[in-house]
Amino acid sequence: MLTLLAGGALAQALPLLLGPWLTRLYRPEDFGVYHLFAPLAANAAVVACARYEFALPLAQGEAEASALRTLCLRLLALTVMLSGAAAVAWALSTGTLWPLWLPAAVGALGLLSLATLNATRAQRFRGLAVARVVQHGGGALLQGAAGLLQAGVTGLIVAPIAAALATEATLSWPG
Repeated sequence: MLTLLAGGALAQALPLLLGPWLTRLYRPEDFGVYHLFAPLAANAAVVACARYEFALPLAQGEAEASALRTLCLRLLALTVMLSGAAAVAWALSTGTLWPLWLPAAVGALGLLSLATLNATRAQRFRGLAVARVVQHGGGALLQGAAGLLQAGVTGLIVAPIAAALATEATLSWPG
């Protein structure tokens, strides 16, 4: 329990400490667009697996857990396709390309939720603590790197997606 607490505290501290630096690297308009995009992606990702991933830690055996993972992946694929269609319509209506990152964000965050609860089922608590630091701290660091490269709103959007994918890789390691 202490491992999860320490990991969670560090995961929250890094973005908080890096926040002032990020405000110097990006324009207010970039943050405005990002804060429009991020909640939409997060809310779509929350329902991407229809919350069946929350049954993983409670599954009675590996066969039941495997069936739940398969169901979640199928639902996630459907959600990613639907968000892709919505993203194309959004991009066409705004005349910008950043909405096209929506299916990648929904997919990465949906997979992350599934991987997190799968790791919880396996009781890999140290991995979960490290994963939180990678997700939140890594996302803020990647946003900083993208800001240094003057990537604009795309950097703000893509960095958390990359951090989510790195977090999934962290959770897939045994131990």
